[in-house]
Amino acid sequence: MLEALPVARGFAGELAALAGFDSRRTNAIEVAVEEGVAGVLERAAPDSIEPLALVGELTPLTLTLTLDDREAPPTPQADPPSRAVLDRVDEIDLDGLQRQMIRAAADVAQWQSRGREGNRLRLVFNRPEADIVARADLDARPLEPFAESVARAPEQTYTVRRAARDGDWYQVSRLVYRAYGYTHPSDDLYYPDRLCELNRAGRLISVVATDAADTVVGHYALELGGLGQLGASRLAVAETGMAVVDPAHRGRRLMERMRERLEALARERGLSGLFGQPVTTHPFSQKVNERFGAHVCALSLAFLAGNLRFRAMAEERPAQRESCLLYFKPLAPPPERLILPPTHHREILLETYAESGIPARLGEPGGSAGASRFDAHYLSALDLGMIRLERVGDDVAEALRAARNELCRRAGARVLYLTVRLSDHGCAAAVAAAERLGFFYGGLAPCFDEGEDVLRLQYVDTALDLDRVELVAPFARRLLDYVERDRRRVER
Repeated sequence: MLEALPVARGFAGELAALAGFDSRRTNAIEVAVEEGVAGVLERAAPDSIEPLALVGELTPLTLTLTLDDREAPPTPQADPPSRAVLDRVDEIDLDGLQRQMIRAAADVAQWQSRGREGNRLRLVFNRPEADIVARADLDARPLEPFAESVARAPEQTYTVRRAARDGDWYQVSRLVYRAYGYTHPSDDLYYPDRLCELNRAGRLISVVATDAADTVVGHYALELGGLGQLGASRLAVAETGMAVVDPAHRGRRLMERMRERLEALARERGLSGLFGQPVTTHPFSQKVNERFGAHVCALSLAFLAGNLRFRAMAEERPAQRESCLLYFKPLAPPPERLILPPTHHREILLETYAESGIPARLGEPGGSAGASRFDAHYLSALDLGMIRLERVGDDVAEALRAARNELCRRAGARVLYLTVRLSDHGCAAAVAAAERLGFFYGGLAPCFDEGEDVLRLQYVDTALDLDRVELVAPFARRLLDYVERDRRRVER
């Protein structure tokens, strides 16, 4: 089967060149695919006749290379070293080239265990394109940041509508850059063509506010299938975000009007609810979620990379990863849930359901059997891993350990998030297995996994000063205290 290596490398290289990547990135993509195939061959029996499939897909935004095999699933490698040890070793010591290829090449790397259907490695590479700064020569107007104090625009009539015109995307990217520089956590906002394609594909629903001259002065969007929902085939919720208003036009209910339009569009699509993930060092974004009737459900420690900066912050402090809250708002009266959580998290979960206005009652879990099914993603832009446990089997402890070690050792992630369905009879067993690996409580995410509520756990192996956390809602403080206590309990 060694003859598969040059074939796979050549196939990947041809597609990378067709996608417009330069020679350096093309070589990195070739190496990434070659290493993926080599990993399958290492697991294969000497006399294996199982098929190995490599499929490429080229879209206007991405090149995706998917490797399917039916060999034995990956076995857990040695556990990743702790942060204290990791800070003293060279990256090459952690599974060498495989770790480097993931970090250097793939924008998203997904490992998927599909039970009897085999295993899947999916690598996604964003195609090269010009961002708003590179395209600034298309516009004679300056691209400098907005001034902290700016003259108010004259009173006028504004229009709130779906973003759909050719000129909208450039204006949105320009608006975001002038408001945030390069500090906004969503890279998509800086690429007009990417915004256009995401809206065309239905992965983003953008609403804009325009002034009397039809200039875009505000933007707000729904993101479908983004963070926390990776791997789900049916989407029941969407994330609200990418909100910005030109300072000269603030205080005129443009944010509220755009939000009302987004909620109407979400109801038209039959979505069950909306969620937002405001940062914990910027109270204003939390207040926006509170104002629109959302409630705190979860706390994600160290969620965003440490280079995020908000212009409204009064002081510069040493960078650390940014923590986020998860707010949820049902779009219709929610039905009662039957949940099967572990005993020690029942009280906080029932409190969270009550806080969110969602009826819930406890059930008695049964057993779990068969093979677990899960997706494990590494997100290069955020340098974190996501594990979605679709089904809990009797092998859950080994499956979770393998997923954690894939993300920590091969991709070098120090922050992971795990979701498990609260309706799964194996939920308690999965939580127990995850806690033995260092995961602790994160919170509740209603309707997140194909309409099912999930329990979120987190693995954080990086320094974090929680004194920087600023919280608006009293229940958010209650949640932070609980998360801190559970982390100490698990790490004892």
